[in-house]
Amino acid sequence: MKRTTVFFDRLGVLIIGLALVAVGGGAALWQRDRLPFELTEVDASVVTDAQDQQWWPWALLGAGVLIALLVVFSLVRRLPSSTGRTLSLPVTGGPDGRVTVDLRSVAHRAADTAREVDGVKSARARLRHERSDGRRVPVITVVVRAEESASLRTVAQKLTDVRSAVASVVGDGAVGVRVLLSA
Repeated sequence: MKRTTVFFDRLGVLIIGLALVAVGGGAALWQRDRLPFELTEVDASVVTDAQDQQWWPWALLGAGVLIALLVVFSLVRRLPSSTGRTLSLPVTGGPDGRVTVDLRSVAHRAADTAREVDGVKSARARLRHERSDGRRVPVITVVVRAEESASLRTVAQKLTDVRSAVASVVGDGAVGVRVLLSA
């Protein structure tokens, strides 16, 4: 997810959480008659009077449309971005040639290479872009589960082939590779 989406998600959760805590605390204090003010009854006439007005259905329609637009906008922000899935590399020996590499395919191939290692039970890869030195760098993370009977040290040593497989496609330093090994 994008940073702004994560920020607004956390801000929304914080606001909703604080509101629920406040309402719950107020209800608990009201039940025990510990409110700092007198509240014997709740007057809902303001709401019932507003429902009889001509503008009330239009206000509800406007609020519903606004909420629907916010939900759609929020869902669109969570869609994976298609930018950054390819990497343009210069062709050595060519005058102005460039090759475009699909990084998702490279990530899948890295997971396939990890699965071929003896002692690996499963492997999956994901592609993310991380900030490094002020620029976005593609990072392929390969999550590997070793078999219970396998030696983690031996499997970890053999998983260096994953880095060399990625480097053989895109070159050294063009893409970060992270291998996470678990038992």
